[in-house]
Amino acid sequence: NNFIGYSPVFFKDKSLHKLAYTEDEIVALENIMDGEIQIKNTATKEHFLTNSHNSKIIHLATHADASKNPWIGFSDGNLELHELYTYKNNAQLVVLSACNTSLGEVATGEGVLSLARGFFYSGANSVSSTLWNVNDVATSSIMLDFYKNLKKGQSKSTALNNAKLTYIEQHTLSEVSPYYWASFVLIGDT
Repeated sequence: NNFIGYSPVFFKDKSLHKLAYTEDEIVALENIMDGEIQIKNTATKEHFLTNSHNSKIIHLATHADASKNPWIGFSDGNLELHELYTYKNNAQLVVLSACNTSLGEVATGEGVLSLARGFFYSGANSVSSTLWNVNDVATSSIMLDFYKNLKKGQSKSTALNNAKLTYIEQHTLSEVSPYYWASFVLIGDT
């Protein structure tokens, strides 16, 4: 598969609020990348673990937590960091369109035990992840432009940089604050 994307929108854990714009984000990305998407009840942890391993690009538009035990949310439950160490993929790019996916516990001699690190361990060549909580609307806009730029043949780092610049050019006042666009970083093969 060229692309597989997941957007649970609603979560089994009722303390996690609905992510309304992630559904629009993932549908738009399917149109750009010509791949497979899983939305709402079909965006399950089990589907991810059994069907995403052979995709060139894996996109997760969801909730995440960088606590002592990092996890990323699916409609039927959370995928925890330790589970990524037994999951294998061949992805050229994993996009973690969720909050705090580059953060985690700092282990002496190991570094940051983050979701991004877990995806590298599982086989990803590069990971786009976040350094703080992200805004649902701004993220959707940046991701759409990022994939359009990739489709044009731009490198991953250039595509992300240009998506951020486009966001800044199209917004004004407080919406151009780095809070909205600067959280996304690209790690690995750019």
